[in-house]
Amino acid sequence: MRLRSAALWDEASIHPADSDFPRAHISWRQTAGFNLHCFENNLSSGQFLVSRLEFSAPSVEINLGGQALERWPRELFVSEDLATEALDHFLDHGELKPSLFWISTGQFPREIIWEGREEREAWERANRE
Repeated sequence: MRLRSAALWDEASIHPADSDFPRAHISWRQTAGFNLHCFENNLSSGQFLVSRLEFSAPSVEINLGGQALERWPRELFVSEDLATEALDHFLDHGELKPSLFWISTGQFPREIIWEGREEREAWERANRE
C-alpha cells in the first residue's frame, strides 16, 4: 500500500539493518505494476524480476533519479502477487527464487529519452505544452 501511494519516482529499498546485502528495490507504476530489482551480494550487478523472458518494445517511462528518462518493456513490471512471491522468498532466503524469471541489469531493451542535465532541460523545453 505504501508503494502505491508514493511519488512516481519513489521506491522502497530493503536490506538488513547491519548490512547492505542482500538488497531489494521495489517500485510501483500505476499503469504497469511492480518493478523488483534484487542484489544478492556486493558482487551482484542486480537482477530484475520479469513476467517472461521475451520482451515487447519499451513503453513504460522510468525516471532514473533525475539522471535519465528511459522507456522499459512492460515485462519488467509484474503483478502484486508475483512481486510478493519473489520478495517473500528473497527476504526469507537472501536469494532469487529460481523458479521465477530474472534478467540482469542492462540485459533488456530500453529507449533513452534523455540523459543528463542538458538533454533533460532541452526535452522539458520541447515538451512544455
